[in-house]
Amino acid sequence: MAKRARLGLYLEDEDMKTQIKIAAAKRGATLTDYCVEAIEDRLVREGERSAARGGRAGADSKIAFVERVEELRREIGPIGIPVWELIEEGRKR
Repeated sequence: MAKRARLGLYLEDEDMKTQIKIAAAKRGATLTDYCVEAIEDRLVREGERSAARGGRAGADSKIAFVERVEELRREIGPIGIPVWELIEEGRKR
């Protein structure tokens, strides 16, 4: 039997737990499967995980991360150095 990673989820709001159970049931999923899918979707959106199941997709994930950081830099305003130079500097340290 394969060992599975365990993650606990504690909710203060009982209504939210009920809403999650209902949403999972509507999709024919277990509560765990529903939560895992929601977390995976969020990780993909934030560039921490590739859209393909099975984990991070090295280069694709890194590119998505750099693009997101660059987008944030544009929102914040000029910092005087491109993001890729900051990353390279960080790798040297």
